[in-house]
Amino acid sequence: MRKSFTALLLGIAIGFVIGWLTSSYSDSDIGRQPAPTPQSSSAPHAPITTYFSPSPEPEKAIIQTLRSAQKSVHAALYQLTDPEIAQALTELAQRGLELQILLDDEPSQGSKGCWLLSSGIPVKQYVDSGIMHHKFAVIDGVLVITGSYNWTTSAQTRNEENLLVIQSPELAHAFEREFQKLWAHKKAQTLTHKNCSSSNK
Repeated sequence: MRKSFTALLLGIAIGFVIGWLTSSYSDSDIGRQPAPTPQSSSAPHAPITTYFSPSPEPEKAIIQTLRSAQKSVHAALYQLTDPEIAQALTELAQRGLELQILLDDEPSQGSKGCWLLSSGIPVKQYVDSGIMHHKFAVIDGVLVITGSYNWTTSAQTRNEENLLVIQSPELAHAFEREFQKLWAHKKAQTLTHKNCSSSNK
């Protein structure tokens, strides 16, 4: 009886040690990166205007908001093919505002990235096996344009999309922080006139 009890205790002790070692090993950083710390921002009382497509209203809202800019426009866009929006951006450049435009793989068919570059606007292409799927812009550090709406003619005329224009320095700061992280990333490569010339051959 005593031997059986001793064996039981010994088995429990061995099981505890094995479990502790397994837990310690699985929680170690060996062979994997720690999960990123979630970031969240909120502005419960921020004025928000919503738009839906297919409709000309989202495009009008983007252009109107862009033309209200006094200092800067920083945009991370999966696609930019809408000529009216591209024209509004070039007008801002002519007014001397600071512009930075980050697009997914460029130059692509129909994209206005090379057009913006020819207007003196800094443009970067995000080159990766995945896609840079953002559709947002930060205006003067106080306004945010975001939503599912790509800045394309298809989004205006065919797609079911949404667009939000948010007046909030707090949210603008959060989006600006994300933009600067992307802009500085090694995957964000400066679009050059040589890139654009090669795409036209």
